[in-house]
Amino acid sequence: MYKRLSTGMMLVCAVMFSAVLLRAQAGAQDQGYYTYVSFWTVPRADWATFEQQEKSTEATMRKLVADGTIVAWGTLASRVHQEDGYTHSDFFTATSRANLLKALETVWGSATSPGLVAATKHFDEFHHTIAHGGKSVSDATGYLRVSEWQARPGAEQALQGYVLKEIKPTLDKEVADGTILMYNFDEEDVHAHPPGAFALAIFFPDGAAIDKFFADIAAADKQDPTVGQVLDSLTVAKAHRDTLSRLVAFEHK
Repeated sequence: MYKRLSTGMMLVCAVMFSAVLLRAQAGAQDQGYYTYVSFWTVPRADWATFEQQEKSTEATMRKLVADGTIVAWGTLASRVHQEDGYTHSDFFTATSRANLLKALETVWGSATSPGLVAATKHFDEFHHTIAHGGKSVSDATGYLRVSEWQARPGAEQALQGYVLKEIKPTLDKEVADGTILMYNFDEEDVHAHPPGAFALAIFFPDGAAIDKFFADIAAADKQDPTVGQVLDSLTVAKAHRDTLSRLVAFEHK
């Protein structure tokens, strides 16, 4: 059930077509974006201190959006915890590596604050955001659901082409009608994991929007019983993972 639900998330209104065609269409890339994500594992007793520290950086992040350095940022708290997983995260997205690094250096000075030092584990990821969409919003909250896939060897370009041609238009429509605040489809630009890993991050304004999104998926799945086959053929099923986080603060230009 969960596998089918997660698969359907990526295959709204999907149609079957050959891997050869997918590779050819992968060249039509979305505008380049880059995303920096920091993950933290914070002891439960220190959550309030950590979240207060995150709140203290919001004015800086808003300035970076206002001057065009970044197009979006957010702070998050995990809502589905794992025994050895992270508890908090934050991110920002820019249209170039240069702007992403400019933002990173701007916020780097706060990296020794007590809330961050209390974290027992920390890691960062530097992503190439292959596809991005979002609406102008500030002082927003909500939820973030991330689905991660590992492409089968040799299927990386086919997977990218499939998402850009068949998935992205549906996500853009959901942004336009307010169901989605923002989405990123990412691969690692600085590889901390084996190549071929991809993540789809979808930002929702509230739980009702998540319900609507999955209702749309269910309707599409009923209309096309073959939904799920394309993604299954391009990815490694056992490598699939999902996360759900509370969007504590969020802004998109």
